[in-house]
Amino acid sequence: MGPKKKSKASKFARMTEEEKARYLQHRAAIEEEARRRKQELVFTFLKSKFKREEAFARINLAKINQQWRQILRNVKIEEMKKDLEAQKESFWRLISKKDQTIQNLLYSLQEAELQYRRNLHSHICATDRLIGKNLKYSLHSIVFS
Repeated sequence: MGPKKKSKASKFARMTEEEKARYLQHRAAIEEEARRRKQELVFTFLKSKFKREEAFARINLAKINQQWRQILRNVKIEEMKKDLEAQKESFWRLISKKDQTIQNLLYSLQEAELQYRRNLHSHICATDRLIGKNLKYSLHSIVFS
């Protein structure tokens, strides 16, 4: 074992008033320096902790924004699907109406062609009868003259 330490009380008792004042002043400076270092250490620790928390906050905010945007995208996708389905139905309804109109027009065209053929046939028959009567009249006038 090492030598025994002398007690501070006996050391302090042997000092003069000036030495005591210097010693107390020195001790106060050492304590003040220790307190300052401790505050710096706490400040540095809190500053690094704050920076770390700030970084985590930015990351978390980015994650929240990303998730929120994904939710909004999904909602928009559903809306667009519904709109697309409605437009698809509307498109097929219009196509159906146009097909029906085309069918009606084709039917009208067939009816018009049939009517034209009947009229043409009637006209040809009438013209033939007229020509036949004129021919008989011409022949009759040649024979009786």
